[in-house]
Amino acid sequence: MPRPLEQAVVAITGASSGIGRAASLRLARRGASLALCARSEGPLAEIAAECEADGAEVFYRALDVSDEDAVEAFAAATVERFGHLDVWVNNAGTIAYGPFEEIPSAVFRQIIETNLMGQVHGARAALKRFREQGAGVLINMSSVWGRVSTPQVTPYIVSKNAVRAFSECLSGELVDEDGIHVATMVPQAVDTPIFEHAGNFTGKQVRPIPPVLDVEAVAEGIELCAENPKREVNYGQAGRALEILHATAPPLYRRLAHGAFVRGSFGSVPADPAPGNVLESRGPYAAEGGWHARRERTLRRAFLEAAGASVRGLFGKNS
Repeated sequence: MPRPLEQAVVAITGASSGIGRAASLRLARRGASLALCARSEGPLAEIAAECEADGAEVFYRALDVSDEDAVEAFAAATVERFGHLDVWVNNAGTIAYGPFEEIPSAVFRQIIETNLMGQVHGARAALKRFREQGAGVLINMSSVWGRVSTPQVTPYIVSKNAVRAFSECLSGELVDEDGIHVATMVPQAVDTPIFEHAGNFTGKQVRPIPPVLDVEAVAEGIELCAENPKREVNYGQAGRALEILHATAPPLYRRLAHGAFVRGSFGSVPADPAPGNVLESRGPYAAEGGWHARRERTLRRAFLEAAGASVRGLFGKNS
């Protein structure tokens, strides 16, 4: 069984914002010792200080998870500091919206490097330590987009599908390692700053389509999985319904979902093409994106436009 969180050392990548920040604070309150990393030193130091104020012992290091040597050095320094490593949360991720041919190659490549290879690097570093001690929990962050597809978010979907397959492969290889577990998180849209961080090559501002999960729900899932790991943790009935429709009736899924995604995700406000935080770190550095707190009208409009597009698609009026 995994070590109780009060005695555990937990490493979290992408800890400065979003799900990583929320999970760091939640685990700090549980008494875990934390090793945190992200690209930007200042925001990372801030979340480390918040966790220490909640009573946690914290080690942190600024790094890019696409740098394998840096990830390995971080894991080694974590074990040197705390004596062991019990849970590794592969959370760091980036996203870009736009037609495939409009997303620059450098942006596409970096999303794959961060979302997929960053988790590969984390797994290499973590599993090495887990095998030495005979126990550990690797938590990989996928998405409902690891099971389904939609237009104009290709690099993210490719990366998240790959993460799910990667987790399945690792689970198969570790089947005889009773003390080592691989868990995959599969949330639908989450209320984090990811939509402000996103690369955007659509010409319009990006918004999530409801229902949007509370970031604390996903952070709680990470907390629970760290102590009682499951092979896969799904969040949100809407996301699960999309997965089932995609698997059982692909043509119907495309008619209902593809147009709904395009109409719902992109509002009427113009936006200049930009890589967001894909190529370099930028704020806001917060756990929540504020969609539930101050953007309910935008969410309602996104939902209505997506629903209208689904109805038109059902009757053959969408491409």
